[in-house]
Amino acid sequence: MRRALIGLLCALISTSCMPVLDGEDYNLAGQEVRLTILHTSDIHSRLIPYDFAPLKTDTDLGIIPEAGPFGGATRMAALLKRERQRGDRVMHLDSGDCFQGAPIFNLKNGEAEFRFLTAAGLDAAVVGNHEFDAGALNFVEKARDFAQFPLLAANYAWDSPNDPGNNGAALVTAPYTIRMMKGLRVGVIGMANLSSLNSIVEGGNSLQVTPLEQNEALRGYVDLLRPVTDLIVVVSHLGLTEDQDAVLGYEAYFEYERAKPFIDREKNPWKILEWSGEEGNLKSVVRVQIPGVSGIDIILGGHLHVVLNPPQSVIDPSGRTVLLTHSGAFSKYVGRLDVVVKVPKAEEATVDGAELVSHDYRAFPLDALWCDDAMRAFYHDDSVFWEPGTFVARPDVRAAMKKCEDQEDRFTTGLLQEYILGMDFNLQLTSIFSYAPRDVARRNSSTGGDSPLGNVAADSMRKRRRVEAEMAITNSLGIRDNLYAGVVSQESMFNVFPFENTINIMYLSGVEVQEMFDFVAERSAERGCVSQAQVSGARFTMDCAQVQLNELRIACNPDDGGASKWCPKEGREGHAPWQCLEDLDGSRCWANPAIDIQINGKPLDPNGTYRIAVNDYIAKGGSGFRVLKRNTTRIETGISLRDSLIGYMQSQCTCEDILLGNETSSTGERCGTLVNGKWVVDEQTRGFCREAKAFKQHLAVTAGSCTCRELLGKTEDVDDLDDTVERCGVSAETIQTTCTAGQQDKAVGSCTCGELTAAQKIDVDDLDDSVERCGASAEKIQELCTVEPGPYTGRCGCRDALAGNNPTCGTLTPQLRNFCENPTSMPIANVVEDGRIGRRVK
Repeated sequence: MRRALIGLLCALISTSCMPVLDGEDYNLAGQEVRLTILHTSDIHSRLIPYDFAPLKTDTDLGIIPEAGPFGGATRMAALLKRERQRGDRVMHLDSGDCFQGAPIFNLKNGEAEFRFLTAAGLDAAVVGNHEFDAGALNFVEKARDFAQFPLLAANYAWDSPNDPGNNGAALVTAPYTIRMMKGLRVGVIGMANLSSLNSIVEGGNSLQVTPLEQNEALRGYVDLLRPVTDLIVVVSHLGLTEDQDAVLGYEAYFEYERAKPFIDREKNPWKILEWSGEEGNLKSVVRVQIPGVSGIDIILGGHLHVVLNPPQSVIDPSGRTVLLTHSGAFSKYVGRLDVVVKVPKAEEATVDGAELVSHDYRAFPLDALWCDDAMRAFYHDDSVFWEPGTFVARPDVRAAMKKCEDQEDRFTTGLLQEYILGMDFNLQLTSIFSYAPRDVARRNSSTGGDSPLGNVAADSMRKRRRVEAEMAITNSLGIRDNLYAGVVSQESMFNVFPFENTINIMYLSGVEVQEMFDFVAERSAERGCVSQAQVSGARFTMDCAQVQLNELRIACNPDDGGASKWCPKEGREGHAPWQCLEDLDGSRCWANPAIDIQINGKPLDPNGTYRIAVNDYIAKGGSGFRVLKRNTTRIETGISLRDSLIGYMQSQCTCEDILLGNETSSTGERCGTLVNGKWVVDEQTRGFCREAKAFKQHLAVTAGSCTCRELLGKTEDVDDLDDTVERCGVSAETIQTTCTAGQQDKAVGSCTCGELTAAQKIDVDDLDDSVERCGASAEKIQELCTVEPGPYTGRCGCRDALAGNNPTCGTLTPQLRNFCENPTSMPIANVVEDGRIGRRVK
């Protein structure tokens, strides 16, 4: 949101109080000095290490996929302390959104995040839009009680804290701060988010803030600080494009009356590019070029969760180079920017301050090998190809991980302990309710339409008991993470749906449904024609090409032939028919960008009424869904989206249902996915189910009086079997051979593993006979007839989890043990994208 009450700027800036600087007696005139800035951004409450599937961009930046779990406050705190010790002038800045995204936020609404950043010695942070997810008053209370660092927002004009009912945000934030770094004066200006502001002011501007035009707000504070500082650093949560716009300038639309003071001024005037309406009329809308801001040295950005390595170099209007970098999100990285600064001599000093001579940037990955650069280089050595699981199985890698674990910050461990215990008690994060044979992605991997996770989330809303809607719709960005291959736990669901959103029921006319899908198509076209909503019970096509045609605003005259005369006639096959649409700026050619809409297999009826399920956020107009905000039929069910999805996934078919050929689960849900009118279980899921059944059966194989399940972890070394030989009533060699059999049809010499299993009650003498008869050594038999790893838990195979001999598996909870012993009894997350949302881009 770029529009603002710009007139407040002058008053705000002129009344800012310059702080008194208590600095040591340094004289840096004429010297070149090094400044180190440690940068974090978009932590999103990821204070506890978590699992995810790293993308290629992550591995290119150094993350080792096998070195999970990732992130975590104890690693971040240790790395920040280490890097502070390696520098002379070191400051730590954060680009906002430390709140929301992991269960620890749901427990205490930001208390742990602010306490951690305070303990880590954070010098300043910009206010992110998610800092208000639990309300502005919650942000103020948590900042007042737990944030002992400046929270910055130069482009927010808060309502007066003296007003009745004011939340007091003006008392816990500031537009800027100044840090004295051993004689080097660094001004830090915070630029808070504007693009998502429409989401945080729903309900009568509950934030109690007026957003200011970004470049003019920034320009005012740069002009204020430039004479009294050596460097200007902007810590931003605007977004990458907006960060660039701050330096390069950008185009925007304003009422001429509001823009006129900036157009008429002598210095840095706005330039009129186009009039919309009568020229010179104060109420006309003008398209203007807002100039970039001069005098910034460094911008540290956030909001889009990207890493800029190397930093971008952007040239400001005065010809100075501005460094722009982003350092990722979710505690995956800590950025370190080193700059060499030349401080001018007293006689050479100008308002421009010091000069950046050189810079170097590095993003430190926070995986289990965060402290060992040599081991990381070994993994990324181009001459070595690592088969899955081989790298992490090496003893030296395990030792390196243990060394890094021992170096994690123990003070932070103690700080988090009460929150971890609270989550265990209140949220039951380790509770398991489903299994995903493969990743269930929140984004479409091919066409940009519906996604597997989006489909199942919307289905769960539509089919929920007491909802039973004809269709459902939810915003794509409300689904915050994938479901990763392995067991699906309560913690996974908090990562997918961290917000406490609920299901609302609404009744929409067919015309309103058309308008809603038109908006989805328009919003998606702005984002590469990638669907910004997920649906159930409906199918439609986003005509992103038509969105572009509509934006051309081809003039038409409704009184002179209308659309049939004025609108283009070529290439209209497959598009909606033209209309001659009248709006505030005249009449123009326009056609519906959402086409081929079907509700439960039937074409959309413009005169019909539809019962739809939506989340409460978009029902109130969030993400721009004004058609829903206008509707007065909203019914709040109080049913959590998270709980709805959990319940729906618990009702899915198990492997037992699939292997028996059942059409439905015990709760009546169909097995598989509807493809071309038929319910189909894909071969990958069937293959997993067959493997899970074989693993379960092999665990039950007996060796004497014991089962292979009892002997897991005890068959790797004959010496370790001494204590079980007597109890089981069978020789060590037999136990070892029998309970490592598994691949029944694999050849071993002239025999198969099936011929060598415990079902044949092989003893030592029989083993000798088999070795001679099969023409293979006992060692070869042991090598080829090994127990399979079993279902993947998310960190390791069930074999290792049950054996307890692999530290990467984590804690074996009772529920995880039960799953590994009975993997065919768990509901399967068998969901795919099915083409319910199509798109046209030409």
